[in-house]
Amino acid sequence: MLHLVDFFFSTITSLLRLYSIFLIVGVVLRLARADESSMIGRMVFPLIDPPANYLKRKFPKLVMYHSGSYVDFSLLVLSLSIEILISFIAHLRPMIGI
Repeated sequence: MLHLVDFFFSTITSLLRLYSIFLIVGVVLRLARADESSMIGRMVFPLIDPPANYLKRKFPKLVMYHSGSYVDFSLLVLSLSIEILISFIAHLRPMIGI
């Protein structure tokens, strides 16, 4: 049973780390102003935009407008929350005895 729980936690942690890599790639693409019809854009943006848009709707202060441009902090908040979740899983594993 513990092997199954260990496999579950390892899989979840790996998927969250992979998603973090997608977030970093998405931020770099946004900074480079890559269009969303590129091959990488079609793969990355559909994965990162729905959670980021949800955060923007729930917390509109995450987007700051200044002199005609805007800074979007939703991807940063999403990345930090994923890292906190990974850390929580890492601290939970010894408590279970894995």
